[in-house]
Amino acid sequence: MPATWKTVALIVALAASIAAARADDYPSRPIRLVVPFAPGGGADSIARILAKRVSQTIGQMIVIENRAGAASIIGTEVVQKSDPDGYTLPCSSVAFCSSVL
Repeated sequence: MPATWKTVALIVALAASIAAARADDYPSRPIRLVVPFAPGGGADSIARILAKRVSQTIGQMIVIENRAGAASIIGTEVVQKSDPDGYTLPCSSVAFCSSVL
């Protein structure tokens, strides 16, 4: 379990450094993080923890949107059909969510 929190801390630190290197105009509006599972699961919990910390770092709100169903296909299709502008991100598993943020 301690290794997981160390990983989360490392990811948050990396997100902070990436945020500093991004263009000044991104993000200019809230970011949507789509979790293709019901609220309360592992991916949802990690998404909320990371979203809060990354949101504070980048100064923009990150909205968690749970789109459960069809073995995660519904949430995945929401991301796939969204504009490719970087404002809709997937969070399909704990590991994947950690790498997205």
